[in-house]
Amino acid sequence: MRLSRRFDRPQVRMVTRRRAALKSRGGFTIIELVVAIIIMTVGVLALATGAAGVAKQMRAGNQAGLAAVIGQARMETIRSLGCSSLSSGSATTRGMTEKWNVVWISARARAVTETVTYVPRARVSRTVAWRSVVPCA
Repeated sequence: MRLSRRFDRPQVRMVTRRRAALKSRGGFTIIELVVAIIIMTVGVLALATGAAGVAKQMRAGNQAGLAAVIGQARMETIRSLGCSSLSSGSATTRGMTEKWNVVWISARARAVTETVTYVPRARVSRTVAWRSVVPCA
């Protein structure tokens, strides 16, 4: 008994190149893209908010450091003067208000109080104070 060759072969469908290209095409659905965009937007907004907070903190720290430098410089200037030329006063240095007060303790010493007022952020004012005794020779 002889079988025809037609039955011996498995059935093979002819696939055109276009049909193969359509079947192998992978990708994202519109819903997946929208969800990904929403997640990315929330993440970027969170980073922007955090960056704004960090910028505020850095400005406040810079202002506090500058106030310390200004106050220390004024105290050094006052210490370098002679007791006869010490007097109370005020000044504005780099946008910060300084006030110093000299009080006679005795003929041999003066008490000096220096305050520097600065604005780290809008509607907030901070004051830093230093106290020292200046000996008179």
